[in-house]
This record gives sequence, C-alpha cells and structure tokens, in this order.
Amino acid sequence: MLTFCSLLLLFSTLLTDETGTTASTPAVPSRTLPADAPVIVLTGFEPFGEKRPANPSWEGISALHDTAWNGHRIVAIQLPVVWGAPRRALAPQLEKLQPVAVFSFGQGRSGAFAIETRALNHRGEIPDNSGQTPPEPLIAGDGPTEYRSSFPFQVLADHLNKAGFQTRISENAGQYLCEETLFTLELLRNRAAEKPDVAFCHVPPLGSMIGQQLVDAAYVRSFVLQVLSGWQAARQAAPAAQPAATAVIRGQSPGDSKKNSSEKAAVEKLIEEYFKSWSEQRMQDYGGCFADGAVIQEIGSGSINTQMKGPFVAQQTTYHKLAIFKAVEVPVRTSIQFEADLCRVVVYWKLTAGPRVQYGYDHFTLMKQKGAWKIVNLVFYGTSPDKN
Repeated sequence: MLTFCSLLLLFSTLLTDETGTTASTPAVPSRTLPADAPVIVLTGFEPFGEKRPANPSWEGISALHDTAWNGHRIVAIQLPVVWGAPRRALAPQLEKLQPVAVFSFGQGRSGAFAIETRALNHRGEIPDNSGQTPPEPLIAGDGPTEYRSSFPFQVLADHLNKAGFQTRISENAGQYLCEETLFTLELLRNRAAEKPDVAFCHVPPLGSMIGQQLVDAAYVRSFVLQVLSGWQAARQAAPAAQPAATAVIRGQSPGDSKKNSSEKAAVEKLIEEYFKSWSEQRMQDYGGCFADGAVIQEIGSGSINTQMKGPFVAQQTTYHKLAIFKAVEVPVRTSIQFEADLCRVVVYWKLTAGPRVQYGYDHFTLMKQKGAWKIVNLVFYGTSPDKN
C-alpha cells in the first residue's frame, strides 16, 4: 500500500510534455551490480563552506552511488571545494575505474538547469573552502586556453526540456571549481586512450523554485537520471560516432595537430628570444621579434595605452638606460594556441629589478612574415605578487 509521501514521490517522477502526454521516465537504479558492468561516474561538490546549506549537486547523486542503472554501475564522487581538487581527485579515479561516461554537477543559479559548454583555462580570484585564492592563475599550465564541450549538448538539452526539466545552454561556467572541473574532465579525456563521454551541468539551489516546482534532492536526482537517459539515447542513435568524439579546443581543428607540432618549436624560440633580448638589453634584436606595423597595448588602472612598434621599442630602450637596477623578465608559464594562420600565446611572467618583483601577463598574437613568426599584437599588464 502506498503512503501519501510515496504517492508524492511517484507523482514527482512523472513528467508531462507540452502536448499533455506523459514523458518517458528514466530507468530506476537497482542494487544488483553485474561484476563486469561498465562504470558511469557522477561527481558533485561538498557545501560551500562550514554552516552553509547542503550542495544540491551532491545531494542529488549521493543516493545513486554503487547502484546499477541500465547495465552500468554508478560511482558517485564528492569533490572538495578546493582549488586543484578536481584533478587530484578525478585523475586517479578515472584511471582506476575506466568509466564510459563522467557527468559532473555543481550548484548554479535559480530558475533552470544549465549545461556548460565552455571551460576556460583560468581561475577566478575567489577563496575556496580552505580560505585560499588560487595558487596558480591557470588550471593547467600545459593545457590549452580553453575547451569547448565534447558532448552533444544540444541533443541533451532538447531531451531534458522535452522531459520537463527547464534547461539552458551556458558558455560561462563561473571561473570557480565548476569550471575547473569541466576543464579537467576535457583535459583528462583528451589525453586518455579510451575517451569517456564527459559533461557538466549546473543545478539550482535546494529550496529554490523552477516555476511551481520545488527543487529538492529527489527532483535533482530525477534530473540526473534523465541526463543518463538522454546520454544513452544519444549513444544508441549514433553508436559509431561515439568512439571518434574528441574535445574541441577553440580555434583548433582536428587536422591542425600535425601543423601545430611542427610550428610549436619556432614559436617557443620566438618567445624565448623576446624575453631574453629584453632582459639582456639587446634592443635591436628585441625589436626584431615584432612584425612591421605591430601594435602594443598596455593595460593599467582601467586605461589602455596603445603604441606602434617603433615608439614602443624606443620607450623600452629608454627605460633600461634610466633604470637604477637591471631588470630581468622571465616567462613562468606559457600557453600556445594555433588558430588558422595565427598563433596566440599567453605568458605569465616574473620581472625582477633589484628589490622589486612584479608578475603579469603578456597576450601575444603572432603571424608569419617572410616565413618567420612575428608578434603582430601584444597586450600586457601587471598583477600584484601577493595574488599569484
């Protein structure tokens, strides 16, 4: 006999589409686990600090841990809200479990679910649960500038909306641990021999409303199961395409990898010469790193100072002549990204001049002139040492 609470729970899982017909309900997990069942990993986060509300991303998946779903074993992993934790936690687990899919969830805004489709290789200056701001500004020093989601997100969004879950597509994952998780998943997937499907979704806070629907753990769990249902439907619709799926890196097509490999050394040599010639005050060689007509822009105090190549190199020459201490600038971390006939390079640098130490970023746009890579645009700015 069903109790009143049981009836309410059953009713909440029956979803009706706009035509008034009942949408398909995803399979309910069981505790029967095949010994060789393929694994699906679900991840959610701990609360955002002590005495903070429960995180819906974990509350929605925790009960699914170690259950069987449509022939798969579900493993739920709770991620700490700590910078660097996604890679430290996920890399060994994915290596051990070899999952066919990883679906990560995080707490987002009220009013709708969101599928994140873009992850920048950048951390916001936001304290984590340990009270620390990012130890490094980049999520992965050896990673690309950004990843575009490798998952067929539009197909999933259509499936979820049809099933009654108001879902939007987002390109702003928040520059916090959620974005770091999606970037980490795409990075690990891109480097794995067997590439799992990966996706990241934001879920509304517990206690918020989507229309007349209260967001509680059971509702989030229903959403998660519908995500799995949509994923399986997409795989069944195009099974041959799944193994070939690759992470999409902005500005780079799959055919560019060979070209990038052959050109990367030349770009690295140019960037090395740029920093060495400036530090060694070989200003003619320094000027030779720039293309004819190059534009240099310095950002500071909310303003932009723009100069052409000639005046800028002359200004740098004067700086060295008048400086009390010899200035040495070295690259700390470099990211290189090829885009058609251009190359974009981001360098996080350290400048030392006597007792003064400064950090900052150089954003280069390069192109070839007379067969050699040259700087056509440079945007640079300094940051406070205590923030890096």
